[in-house]
Amino acid sequence: MKKIPVNIISGFLGSGKTTAIIQLLLQKNNDEEWAVIINEFGKVSIDGQTLKSNSVAGSVFEISGGCICCSAKGYFGENLNTIIQTGNYSRIIIEPSGLGGIDMVSEIVTANPVLQLMPVICLVDILLTENPRLQMIQIYRAQIYKSSVIAFSKCDLLKDTAERERLTKQFKSAFPEKQNCIIQSENLFYELMNFDSILKKDENKYRMLFNSNQDLTDSSYREINYQFGTDKIFDIEKLTQFFKNQPSIIRAKGFVQTKTGWNLFNYTLSGCTFEPCLPKSNSEMVVITEKSEVYLQNLEENIVLLSS
Repeated sequence: MKKIPVNIISGFLGSGKTTAIIQLLLQKNNDEEWAVIINEFGKVSIDGQTLKSNSVAGSVFEISGGCICCSAKGYFGENLNTIIQTGNYSRIIIEPSGLGGIDMVSEIVTANPVLQLMPVICLVDILLTENPRLQMIQIYRAQIYKSSVIAFSKCDLLKDTAERERLTKQFKSAFPEKQNCIIQSENLFYELMNFDSILKKDENKYRMLFNSNQDLTDSSYREINYQFGTDKIFDIEKLTQFFKNQPSIIRAKGFVQTKTGWNLFNYTLSGCTFEPCLPKSNSEMVVITEKSEVYLQNLEENIVLLSS
């Protein structure tokens, strides 16, 4: 029986994994049926809602409230078995949480005789290749070392070719073992996914350079979920500035009502974006913080003050 190819698309919080998956779905053959397993650290699946609202989305299986490499591993196995048993899918895309590792997911896929693990892709926000805070986060580094291929995201935000080359050189300097595994064009994703092997024989050596330890779990982070009624109208500039001013916040996303209408917002260490979206029954957001940082006790109260 022909095996089902499985692509793991990893990357740290806010690296653009969901956007990349939508682009892949746009490029796939119309006669192919794909299953997408999307895992979010928070209990509210913002990315899952975004993916499902896209007209090209296939069958989306959501796993929220923990990472599939540790606390939500059981749910991952159940979803994988459900997908296999239907017999309807020609490919499976797995998006682990931005705080998740790759090893456990790869092992589960490899151990299943019906599945074929394809080269693991890790998205890296090129705008953050010099961010000292991110370089210190072990999960970020582990995701890079454990992946087969590095794909730079948000390259379209760099208009200066020289700046892109400089940041690429900086990344290669920080991760010299991965310098021959880098692609910079999202248009190459679909072609890449269909290669059985595009790597050198010493690929496994690269993966073993980073030894995971017991501290490499999502337990170092805290997720906070908020909901606000439609009477709360948020100011885009004030909300953006608020997140930037909180050192403990490393990621925030959600659907909010603003003065210009409903928006999907995404805050990462490289900036904050707002995109128009369909109206919601209420505003909701997920905020992820580092537990090691000073926790802002009155976070919700301060966010409310930003709304009119």
